Amino acid sequence: MEFYEVINKRRSIRQFEDREILRDVLERILDAGLKAPSSNHQRRWELVTLTEKTLILDLAQFIRPYPCRVQEPKTPQQEMFKIAYPRQRTMIEESACVILPYFKQKYPLSEDKNGYGLMDYGAAWALIENMLLPALVVLGYAVKAPLLPTQVKATVENKVRWNKW
Repeated sequence: MEFYEVINKRRSIRQFEDREILRDVLERILDAGLKAPSSNHQRRWELVTLTEKTLILDLAQFIRPYPCRVQEPKTPQQEMFKIAYPRQRTMIEESACVILPYFKQKYPLSEDKNGYGLMDYGAAWALIENMLLPALVVLGYAVKAPLLPTQVKATVENKVRWNKW
């Protein structure tokens, strides 16, 4: 699959097949994440990768169900809330793998004086994105006909400002 096709077809999958992900596939995805840029190459992150179902189910117990109060969606965002909120716990329970990224802080973000403390936080997101791009298996294999809600289009024309704010 070509790079831009991967970008255009990326979706948040919330239902997974009951199917193991091969260790070498996971290692390639994790390796892609670890190649992400970080502030001064400090790479203050670590990953906890869960593949044992009992551990995944134990983790899911910490996720409190968050009911969606939207009864009749009026916008694409509300439509997404109605789909996603009830699945927050079950999508973890159904996944074949859960990766928990951590980054090591020198001090609490609330004590950051110059914004430098956010560098490791941002690097953790780059690590996650680097794993999502090659992971069309999305840490579990998507069911064959996943629900595809209406996407809110973000275009260069309406989201990028050129040479001004």
